[in-house]
Amino acid sequence: MARPFESDLVLSEKISDTNLRVYHVGFESNKFRLTPLVEVIRKVIPEFAFGYHEGMTLSYTEVVERIVEAANTVYLTDKYKRRGEFGELILHLLLRDWCNTIPLVSKIYFKDSHNATVHGFDGIHITIEENKKKLWLGESKLYMDGESGVKELAKDVLNHVNANYLKKEFELIRRKIPQEIPDVEYWMNLMHKHKNLDEVFDTIVIPLVCTYSSKIFVDHCDNTDDYFAALEKECRELFEIFNGKVETDVELLLLLLPVPCKDELNTELDSRLKNMQKI
Repeated sequence: MARPFESDLVLSEKISDTNLRVYHVGFESNKFRLTPLVEVIRKVIPEFAFGYHEGMTLSYTEVVERIVEAANTVYLTDKYKRRGEFGELILHLLLRDWCNTIPLVSKIYFKDSHNATVHGFDGIHITIEENKKKLWLGESKLYMDGESGVKELAKDVLNHVNANYLKKEFELIRRKIPQEIPDVEYWMNLMHKHKNLDEVFDTIVIPLVCTYSSKIFVDHCDNTDDYFAALEKECRELFEIFNGKVETDVELLLLLLPVPCKDELNTELDSRLKNMQKI
């Protein structure tokens, strides 16, 4: 699998089940590898902000200006701690590098003010593999504890997987699909207002990313068997909590990324973003 952001140098997939994937960052010299994680997430910003298709025509003479523009597009505020963009960046990264997706639409690109909150799905991607097409409608959370995060994701599923919500979202998304997207007519037809939703549901995957502060880092600072056992136990328990809160026929994929402190991750990402804005 091609990984455009090379996140396999930072992350490894410790659980890869049908409906659950767990990502491990690990330690170096008994310290959590926060800096490599932050830097690989930062790499996502230009594609996240402008869309996959924009990178196909970007010239070297535009690079610096477009990086600044991309960083500004995410937000221009010091009140970042309760915003959701960094969770969306992580969703984008995991989908691109670990689920082999292509971004369909960058909704953030179409917002009309820098600090506006973009509603709707956090990520809209597609996969085309052996003539099997899937539409990925993602949600993300960056939470202080995993249990609260997966419960909120379960609520998102219940709120978003219904006919009225999907029809309204598709109406907004459909008009923004770039012509450069592979099989663009197929996706336009899939989101047509008269398309039978029974057929649409068969093509949808809903990936749900929860990046959260985990207590396992209180007792572990090395890549030991005990650490990996604790990681698996915690994440499988969160998966059970999630499953107990949601019931749907739509394909769901829960992706968990535990970190020592989500606030520290947030602060480091904000610092990198502001540095990009000052290039």
